[in-house]
Amino acid sequence: MDIFGRKAPPLQVGDRFRKSGDRFGKVWQVSRLWVTCDGILHSRLRSASETRIISAVTLVDPDFFTPAPIETERQ
Repeated sequence: MDIFGRKAPPLQVGDRFRKSGDRFGKVWQVSRLWVTCDGILHSRLRSASETRIISAVTLVDPDFFTPAPIETERQ
């Protein structure tokens, strides 16, 4: 998907992120992606009982968010 002639960030539902500088390490998971009427890709993030809407460009900017590794189950 192109947005104003630029490629959209590679995001998928289920991707996980942490807010940069968050000392508590809360993990946010992408639950929805859509393009708003102004052509900007947005994501809905969920963490426990909280929900936030963040532009995809902000979500992939390391100044704001960093990818969170998928936790694996220990045996």
